[in-house]
Order: sequence, then structure tokens, then C-alpha cells
Amino acid sequence: MLRRRRPAATTRRPAWPLITLVALLTLAALAFALGAVITARLTLPERRLDAGVTPAVLGGSYEDLALRSADDRAVLAAWLLGVPASDVGVVLVHGKDGSRSTTWGDGFVRLAVALQDAGYQVVMLDLRGHGASGAGSYAFGFLERFDVIAAVEHLVEERGVRPGQVGVLGVSLGGASAIYAAAIDPRIGAVWSDSAYADIYPIIEQEWPAASGLPLAVLPLVRWTHRLLRGFDLVSVRPVDEVPFLEPRPLMLVHGSADVLVPVAHATILSAAAPWSGVWLLDGVGHAGAYGHDPALYTLRVNEFFDGALRVRLAVGE
Repeated sequence: MLRRRRPAATTRRPAWPLITLVALLTLAALAFALGAVITARLTLPERRLDAGVTPAVLGGSYEDLALRSADDRAVLAAWLLGVPASDVGVVLVHGKDGSRSTTWGDGFVRLAVALQDAGYQVVMLDLRGHGASGAGSYAFGFLERFDVIAAVEHLVEERGVRPGQVGVLGVSLGGASAIYAAAIDPRIGAVWSDSAYADIYPIIEQEWPAASGLPLAVLPLVRWTHRLLRGFDLVSVRPVDEVPFLEPRPLMLVHGSADVLVPVAHATILSAAAPWSGVWLLDGVGHAGAYGHDPALYTLRVNEFFDGALRVRLAVGE
């Protein structure tokens, strides 16, 4: 009598490798999504405008401009305080969450009008994502350099300012942006940098818990996500590495000894990288507080700096 043979038992491969892979991919996707949300939230500028503050209100004359950033990523709102037949100009660049109409109260506009009275054509711009400019995230100066260059381009190509006779004055983020811009644009003849940082990442680490409400352990995730989304590593944002490319153009570093956001050590680091630079340290003054400490003296020193850098220095062929 024949017996039926039992079918051979099939060997099943364990599903754990596939399950593990799916789990890891899911975790990576969730981590990326979380990092993307945090990155978007923490690099979104606050828009601050004061419609009641314009150059005309404070005794100047101006016209509205719409500039395209040099990297073609943003439309920038700006004012031109023109001076007919003048071949020297200055670009004023505000800091994070500021604007041309709100920096130092109305002090930024007052400074612009004083420069116009001294014969400088002045462009005041709102950086990408700030003020009345088009949408954009702030990039700690790494991308904002292209906003500054757009203003320089306008002065040189449209207003008759000579290449090399454009000065840039920037505050905090604006100071870092000015350094970055001057490092690649030789049309910028001098930089006045007020309260700029030498290296952004230590400040991000310092401010992270208060700014984000998250533990410091989350920051590496955000750094990784930021690099994937924005195309550059936060650790690489180091204006100090760009400073040597400004030589021998005049550079003035202004800082307050009581600055807790960007400690005065950053000015020391920047000046060490630029031994030809000038340094103005103000005892007991906080972040970006030099103008408010003594507006008249600040305005006088700005005028003297740009006169020496863009008029006298170039006139004698230095």
C-alpha cells in the first residue's frame, strides 16, 4: 500500500530585516519632518515696519526701489536717498528681525539722511523676509550677501557711483552680510560692521534653549535638516573666514563690551583676522547699542570713516 508523501516543509525567511528597514526609514522620515518644521519656524524673520518713519519725515528726499537679489531668490524693498552727480554711495543693512524703518527706532533713517546731507547716495534695504521685502528665511549673512550686492549693483549701474566708492554699514546680521558681500564684490570699498559675529554656531548653541524651547540634543538634527533644505551647514557660517578677502579695504569693527548676544570676544576674533582694521569698543554698551549710546558721535564717526575710505583714500590713490 502506497503512502502519501508529505510535502517538504518550506523554509520561511524571517521578516525582521525588512521590518527593521521600514522602521528605520520611518524614523528618518519623521526626524526629517520634525527638523524641517523646526528649521522653518526658527529661521522665519519677524516683520517689523513703521510706516510713519521715512527719510522725508526726517528731512531727506528719497524714492522707492524694488531690487532683485543677486542670487535671484528674493524681491527686496528699498529706499534710495539720491544725490545728483554724486559718485560715492553707502548701503545700510539692518539686523535680524529689523528693517530700514525700525532699526534704532528712527535712528537708521536719521543716519541715512545725515549721509545724504554729506553727499552720499544711500540705499536702505529690507533684507529678504524682513520689512516690506519678499518672502525668505534668514541665513545668517550667508545668503543675505546677495541682497547687499543687489543694492551695490543699483548704485554702480543705475546711479553713477564709481566701483570701489561704495561703502556698506551693517548691524549684527547686517554686519555679517556686509563682510560676506565685500569678500566677493570688489566694488565695495569699505565696511562698517556693528556688532557682527565671527562665527554663528556658538551663538546658535548659546541661544538655542531659549529661542526654541527644545533641549540642545535636538540641535544636531536641525543642523542636518537645515543643510539638506538650505544647501549649507550652519557650522560653516563664519564671517571671520571671509575677512581676509577684504584686505586692504578699510574695515571698522564696532562692538559693545556689555553685549550678551554677540559677546565682545567676536570683535576680538574678527580684528585678529584683519590686523589692518579699526576697532571701536564701547564700555558698558549692549548689542547694537552704539548708536543709541551717542547718536551724534556715532554719526560723526561714520561720516569720518567713509570720507577717509571712499574719498580721501581713493583720491590719493591708495
